[in-house]
Amino acid sequence: MLTIKTMGRFCIMDGDKLMTEENLRSTMVLKLLLYIILYRDRELTNEDIAAAIWQEEEVENPTGALKNLMYRLRKCLGEYLGDEEYILTRKGAYSWNPRVPVSLDVEWLEHLIGEAKKEPTKEKAMETYEDAIAYYKGDFASKISDLHWVVTRSTYYHSLYLSAVKSLAELYVQNKSYEALEKLCSDALEYEIADEQLFCYQIEARMRSGKTALALETYEKAREIIEKELGLRKTIVLTKVYEELLAMGKGQATDNIAEICADIEEEEVEGVFLCGYPVFKEICNLEARRNMRTGEHAVIVLMSLDVKYKESEEITAFRIRQGMVALENILKNALRIGDVASKYSDGQFTILLSNCSIEDAKNVCNRITKRFTELGSKFEMIGIQVDITSLENHTK
Repeated sequence: MLTIKTMGRFCIMDGDKLMTEENLRSTMVLKLLLYIILYRDRELTNEDIAAAIWQEEEVENPTGALKNLMYRLRKCLGEYLGDEEYILTRKGAYSWNPRVPVSLDVEWLEHLIGEAKKEPTKEKAMETYEDAIAYYKGDFASKISDLHWVVTRSTYYHSLYLSAVKSLAELYVQNKSYEALEKLCSDALEYEIADEQLFCYQIEARMRSGKTALALETYEKAREIIEKELGLRKTIVLTKVYEELLAMGKGQATDNIAEICADIEEEEVEGVFLCGYPVFKEICNLEARRNMRTGEHAVIVLMSLDVKYKESEEITAFRIRQGMVALENILKNALRIGDVASKYSDGQFTILLSNCSIEDAKNVCNRITKRFTELGSKFEMIGIQVDITSLENHTK
């Protein structure tokens, strides 16, 4: 029996024999082989195959071109898998030889997910979902994703995989299998980088396992990715998980305050405190409350990078990324211990200057801007726009 993998890296195995997509030496030969395998239960006319692998492309002699491709395909199959007659020829048509059985990964994925939904017990359902998910190694036929029938199937199998992952994740939550849940989500996020629900499951797994700091890091990463990929600055589900995370206590009681001090102790106290925006927001709220009691003042600064002249989106994004790295390094050295900074967007930092007047804040920003311009020609195309306001002006 031929074992065929189409998700991720294409290959065909028969015992100790192996044929990869590189062995085929041509994407056209791969298109032909995959189409025949997928429709191996029917006879395919020359016209069917030509329309599938060339689509709208003009081919001078499609019958002759197809005959040449078929010759090359049969030669590869024979060279790497043996002399079996894999493809049968009829007048004006081709078909897969039914005497050559095939085990196809996408068919197993679909079959096992269907079986998992019908399993009578939670344990058996988890086991079957795990077996199904193991088949998914990446997008279907990613090397030939220019074909409409490949894109349609790829979208379908990807969606099927994600639905199975989320069904299994829910079972893991019910079973309190948090280590398995964390690994499941980490693996799935390799294939779907901006799925809010997967991030929520991953955060929950780490939160329930006592990995609070890691859960917070995961939230920050999720928020950044979802904002960048989907343009969403705030999402209800992710925010709810974050609020639950913040509300969690340490867990076990202690009768020794030294344990608490050791837990909250910062290893290296130097320079500005860099954090994610949600933490920055909470710190600002706390600072505003403190200032209401003490009568002190704080300033919020927004530093925005932009390019001085119009360029392509790719070059602009690249320049901004470089500028943000440079600006972050400057902030680390130019700001005081007790000041707080956070990346607000791909091209912006927001800063909290404690016990500071507007005039002093302007001097600080002038110093930062001057250091940035002194970096040289590499950043001369980038400008910095600075907005300054008093924290108390925006405190209810």
